[in-house]
Amino acid sequence: MCTLTFFPLKAEENSFVFTSNRDESIHRPTLVPQHYLEDKVDLYYPKDKTAGGTWVGLSSQQRLVCLMNGGFESHQRKSTYTMSRGVVVKEALKTNDLQEFFDSFNLEGVEPFTLISMEYKEKLQLWRWVWDGKEKHLFAEEVKPQIWSAAMTYNPLQRKEREQHWKEFLKKHQHITEKEIWSFHHQKKGDLIIDRGELKTTSVTQAVVKTYKKTLQFEELSTKEISLLEVK
Repeated sequence: MCTLTFFPLKAEENSFVFTSNRDESIHRPTLVPQHYLEDKVDLYYPKDKTAGGTWVGLSSQQRLVCLMNGGFESHQRKSTYTMSRGVVVKEALKTNDLQEFFDSFNLEGVEPFTLISMEYKEKLQLWRWVWDGKEKHLFAEEVKPQIWSAAMTYNPLQRKEREQHWKEFLKKHQHITEKEIWSFHHQKKGDLIIDRGELKTTSVTQAVVKTYKKTLQFEELSTKEISLLEVK
């Protein structure tokens, strides 16, 4: 699942726009983003009604976490797994120390995934965490405009094409805002909105984090309904 972009806002320190297109089965309904208090931590996320987890969220730990399906490459899915990856996202949002969490959390029997995380405490930090089904991998990403596409859904050529499409978008706009990035994620050019029968781009979620305001905007593409949640 998922196409993700990250764009730091130069005007403010520790401010950024993060946007996610969710590619999922049309039989996996979603609840719009809401505030949840779990283990004394404030969480803000859209909820997968089937498994109760999420693929993207913000927390009072000054952190954003988003999951993509697959590690470095596409894998053969098993009939059952020990835990939903959406639960991993929520646990990653709640933990005090994300690196310690990823090092110690038991992922045996969990389907391969990639986690993109942003810490916006003293300084803005961007991480990519990969579980390939056997080993854990951690990469510090540059705090610059980025795009990622799920290895399970898009082959290497398709991912390269999306990277090129993102570069062209960045060159075309001198002063990029969250509205322009929102429009980018709705474009059919670059195959950002997919329809493969039961697998479709079902929603777009955008987190805007600024020093004075944080919001989580969500659109259910089947109905075109948009909700906006203010994050405390």
